[in-house]
Amino acid sequence: MVTLEKQFTLEAAEKPKVTSPVHQRRQKFITAIDKQIAKLVDGSSGSAQGKAGWVWQSDDGTWFVSPRYGRTPVELAPGMNAIKCSSQEDAAKNLAKLKTLTSEGKLDGILEAAASEIRSRFGK
Repeated sequence: MVTLEKQFTLEAAEKPKVTSPVHQRRQKFITAIDKQIAKLVDGSSGSAQGKAGWVWQSDDGTWFVSPRYGRTPVELAPGMNAIKCSSQEDAAKNLAKLKTLTSEGKLDGILEAAASEIRSRFGK
C-alpha cells in the first residue's frame, strides 16, 4: 500500500463556507484573463476579437488590450480603458501582467469600482 504522506503534503483543512467578495472578484477577473490568453495563443481568430474579445488590432497595426469586468470595460486610469501593445505577443504578455497584478491584489480598487458600476445598474 502506498502511503500518501510520502507523496503529498497532507493537512486537515476545511474549505471555507463563505468567500470574500474581493477574492471572488479577483478569481472572476483571472478566469477571464486566462480565456483571453487562450484565445491569443490558440490563434482562433487571429486576435481575441468579437463581442467578448479584449484584444484587437487597429488599422495601422497597433494592438490593444481592453480588459472587461463582465461586459463593463475596466477603467485602468482616469479616462483610459485600453493598453497599447506593439504586437500580439506583447498583448499576451500584458494580459499575463494583468493576471499577476490581480493575484497580488493591486487591481482590487479598480475591480471594486467596476463591480459597483454593474450593481448600480440593477437598481434602476
